[in-house]
Amino acid sequence: MSDIIVAQAYEHLRAKRYDQALALVRRGLEKDTNNLKLLDAYTQIAMHAGKHENALFALEQAGKTMPWNARIWMLRGEIELQRDRFDAAEAAFRKAYEIDPVNPNHGRSVCIALYRADKVDQAIAFARHLFATRPVDEETLALYASFCDLTGDLDEMIRVLKEQLRRKPNDLTCLQSLLIPLARVHGMDPREVFGQHLKVSQVLSSLIEGDPQPHTNVPDPERTLRIGYCSQDFRNRSAGHFAEPIITHHDKSRYQVVLYHNVLGEDELTDRLKSSATAYRNVWGVDDKKMVEIIRRDGIDILVDLSGHTGCGRIVPFVVKPAPIQYTYMGYPNTTGLPQIDYRIVDWYTDPAGSEHLATETLVRMDGSFLCYTPPHHAGDVRPAPELANGFITFGSFNTLTKISKHVMDVWTKILQAVPDSRLLLKALALSSPATRERVWNHFGAGGIPRDRVMLLGETKSKGEHLDMYAKVDIALDPWPYNGTTTTVEAMYMGVPVVTIEGNSHVSRVGVSLLNNLGTPELIAKDEAEYVTIAAALAGNQPERLKLRQNLRGMVERSVLCDHVGFTRRLEAHYRQAWREWCERKRANPAL
Repeated sequence: MSDIIVAQAYEHLRAKRYDQALALVRRGLEKDTNNLKLLDAYTQIAMHAGKHENALFALEQAGKTMPWNARIWMLRGEIELQRDRFDAAEAAFRKAYEIDPVNPNHGRSVCIALYRADKVDQAIAFARHLFATRPVDEETLALYASFCDLTGDLDEMIRVLKEQLRRKPNDLTCLQSLLIPLARVHGMDPREVFGQHLKVSQVLSSLIEGDPQPHTNVPDPERTLRIGYCSQDFRNRSAGHFAEPIITHHDKSRYQVVLYHNVLGEDELTDRLKSSATAYRNVWGVDDKKMVEIIRRDGIDILVDLSGHTGCGRIVPFVVKPAPIQYTYMGYPNTTGLPQIDYRIVDWYTDPAGSEHLATETLVRMDGSFLCYTPPHHAGDVRPAPELANGFITFGSFNTLTKISKHVMDVWTKILQAVPDSRLLLKALALSSPATRERVWNHFGAGGIPRDRVMLLGETKSKGEHLDMYAKVDIALDPWPYNGTTTTVEAMYMGVPVVTIEGNSHVSRVGVSLLNNLGTPELIAKDEAEYVTIAAALAGNQPERLKLRQNLRGMVERSVLCDHVGFTRRLEAHYRQAWREWCERKRANPAL
C-alpha cells in the first residue's frame, strides 16, 4: 500500500501539487508512523516544497521510536543541508555514520557537509579516511578524486584512479573520472587520451543488451524537426549560459526543442529555458532504460549531448541511440569515444584539419567559433587598470586549480621574474583551503617568488563579486594544456587581455579559438618561451594595455561569439543537412 501512496505522491510532486502530495503521505503516516518509505517520501516532498519544518517534525517524531535508524538521521542531515545549516547537517550525518559506518553514503555525506561549511581541509581528510577504509567503493573513490581535483592535486587524483583500475580494470566510474585529469597532464599525448575514451566506450557498450531498435521517425527531409538537448546544466552554470542563446533563438517554426535536464536543482535560468523550449523533462532519478523510452516517445530526430563524460551527464542512453542522429557538443571538451554519436561540434581553431584521428565522431566545424556567448547581466562597468593605482602589474587567473599544474606555475614564475615587482592573483574554490594555499605559496617560493607577490583568493559569494575581481587584474594568464573557456571570455569582457599558448588538442586550443574570434591573435604564443615573452612585453606596453582595457568589451560584443541568431542559423543548417542525409539512408535501408 505504501508503494502506491508514494507513487501517487510523486506524481503530485512532478506536477508541483505540493500540498496534495504532502497530505497524501501524511495520511499514510498517521496509520503507519514508522514506515520509512512514507517518511522518506514526505521528507523529499517537503524539501521540494520548502516546508522544512514539517519534515523535521515528522523525523523528530520517528526518531523518538527509532533513534537507532541511520536513515532518519540521513534525512535530517539532508534537510539541514538544504537550509544551509551545515554544522547541524554534519552532526546528523555523523550520527548516521556512527550507527552504520558500512554504508558509504553516510561517510560521503559527512564530507559534503564539511565542504559546504568551507571546512575544506577537514572534508579532504575525512574523504581520505573513507578511501583508506573502503578503497573499492566506486562512489567514495569518486568523491576522494573530486577533492583532489578541487585542491589541484592532479598527481594524487590520477594515482588513486589508476590504483583502482589495477584492481578493477572495467570500473566505469573510475575510467570516466580519469578522462579529464589525463587531458590536464603536461606533455600528455592526445592519442593516449583518445585511447582512454575508446576503453570507456567499450565498457559502456558492454552494458547494453540487444541491438538498437529501428527508428520510426518520418524520413521527410524538410519537415519540422524535434531537437533534444541533454544536459546537467540547464541552470546558472557556464554550460547553461552558453546553451541559452541557441535554445532561445532556434527557429521554432522549423525546430521544436525538447530539454532533458539531469539535475534536481532548478533556478531562474531553468525557467527561462523552459519558456523557450517546446517541452522540458527533468530526468533526474529516471533510469537509463526509461529515459530512452521517453526520448523515443518524444519523437526526437536529433539528440544533442551537452555533458559528455562529466558529473551528472547521461551518456548511457546515447549508446542505445534513441534518436536517428546524435551529436555531442560544448559541455565536454573531447570526443565521447562512442561510435553511436555521429557528430561533434567544434571549429577550425580548436580542431584544425588533420585532427580527425582524435575523434570517433565526424567533426562539424563551425565558421568562426564553436561557442555562442551571452555577456553576464551581473557585470558592472570596466574599471580602470589596477596598475594605475598600484604602481605594479598584476597578472591573474581565475581558473580551477587543477588546470594550474606545477609546470604551469613554473612558467608563471618565469613571467614574475621577467616583470619585476609584478604580482600574481589566483582565485579558485580550492584556495579556500589553508593547506592548499600553503602548497601553492611554497611552490612559488621555491622559484624565488615571495608570498607577498602571490595573492590567493577562494570562492566569491556571488557572480557579480566574481566579475568585480577582474578590476584587480591587468593581464590574465590562460593555463595549459587545459585552457579556460568562460574565464577567458569573462576576463576580456571585463577589459582584461588574456595570453594563451597554442596546443595540440581541443582542450589546449580553446584559447586559440577565443582570442582569434575576439580579435587579439597577437596574444597567442606558439610555445612556452614565447608565452613568457608576450606576457612580459604586454606588461611593459602600458599604452597598448590601456587601449585593450578600453576596447575589449566592445570587441566581445561585436564578435561572432555574440551573434546569437547567426550562430543558431548556421547550427540549424548543419542539423538540416545531417537530417537530409539520414533520410536518404533511411529510404535505402528502412531498418535504420
